[in-house]
Amino acid sequence: MDATSNGTLALARQSPSFVHPDATLLVILYRYGLAFIFFIGFSGNFASLVTFMSPVLRVTSTGFLFFMVAISDMLYLMVSIFEFVEVGIVQGPIFLSVYDSVCRFRWFSKGFIRFCSAWFLVLIAIDRWLRARFPFKVNQWCTRRNALITVLFTSVLGVGLHGHMLSAQLFGGYFPGIPSLACGALNQSFFYLRFFFTQWPIIQITFISIIPVLLILASSINIYLIIHKEKNRIQPIITSNHAHRRQTRLQRNMLLLMISSAILFSSTTLPISVCQIINAYRIAASFSVDINKVINEEAIVNLILEFNYAV
Repeated sequence: MDATSNGTLALARQSPSFVHPDATLLVILYRYGLAFIFFIGFSGNFASLVTFMSPVLRVTSTGFLFFMVAISDMLYLMVSIFEFVEVGIVQGPIFLSVYDSVCRFRWFSKGFIRFCSAWFLVLIAIDRWLRARFPFKVNQWCTRRNALITVLFTSVLGVGLHGHMLSAQLFGGYFPGIPSLACGALNQSFFYLRFFFTQWPIIQITFISIIPVLLILASSINIYLIIHKEKNRIQPIITSNHAHRRQTRLQRNMLLLMISSAILFSSTTLPISVCQIINAYRIAASFSVDINKVINEEAIVNLILEFNYAV
């Protein structure tokens, strides 16, 4: 591809005449929807940071991991401010002179933070499982130092998995200012183009949604079974019915809380990956797909994803 072709491609990418998404819907989602999410998200995550910075909680592995979850969620919302300004406020592309670099930073950061946030929740579930399964090893295994090591290891894996989006030859601006199409794989590499739109969403949904949810659910259920078995083993013969009912209700509510957390996580993170996979194969199989409808659909599921880092 010569210099003239590159210039023509860049111009076409910046002013696509066939893309006209529903402007009213996008303004509602990215201006008012994100503003509401930012309000509850930043205030809630800030409260979490203050809570887990307390002297009692910050020295424990569980408290440290919850602190890292709040950090990652807040960083994700901060990266989303760009979309809030570009789509919700300005309603047009911004920073065009460095748009390729901005795209690489935004998409890498979002993917990396999504990965870390999901696996930090898994680490919390494992931490709780270790405390229930090996109570005499808690002081040796469930330490802040070990939690820090697992966080660093998770971060390295996240960088390795999403590092391809930092390549100037592979990733950059696609249709600036248009949600879900603003950034993408560059056309110079057909292999990467196919990988990014058809295979990458499957990798993401597997390692950011499905596997973490299964691990969280499995550990939560096993924790409940361990506690229930231990309670029955040491339960005194003479116990009031009221106390027994109270303990049973407490354990049941804890299990429901952990399962509902996993369901909330999966219900907010799965839709965007599923939507991207379906749309990628729809577009690959047919030239008659309405690209504007695809943009509108992915704008909705993207807002649902944002809720995960606020609620």
